[in-house]
Amino acid sequence: MVYNSNDVKDVLKNDGVDVLDIVNFQNISNINVQELVDKFGKNNSWAVRVTFNKRFGGVVIQQLSGEGNRLHMHPNEAECWVILKGKWKWFIEGQDDMEVSEGSIVNVPPNSFHQITCLGEEPGIRFAVTAPDVDHAYK
Repeated sequence: MVYNSNDVKDVLKNDGVDVLDIVNFQNISNINVQELVDKFGKNNSWAVRVTFNKRFGGVVIQQLSGEGNRLHMHPNEAECWVILKGKWKWFIEGQDDMEVSEGSIVNVPPNSFHQITCLGEEPGIRFAVTAPDVDHAYK
């Protein structure tokens, strides 16, 4: 097992996200997702960290059909996603594959390998919440 950096920039870059902003929208009181789409592009892969404190971090991620993340786990932390747009395929170790769409909330316990893939013709947007600078372990 290879442990990757806990640096969110490194993790997202290696997952194919083209544009990353971890400063300009962080901890603003009110963030409109459509404004993020307008700024970073409707047909681009991008990620914006919108929440970061000593307990949790939150990143809004848009990816195109077929994109997602690599099979990985967080050795000591759970993770949660809120699906804001699109359809996604979720693999979570020990569970059947599932397809989720807008309005779904997905929880993954610590030490569970998981992988996400955007499905369909349109980009998908998800809001990921986990411990700040969480460790990622890859097979």
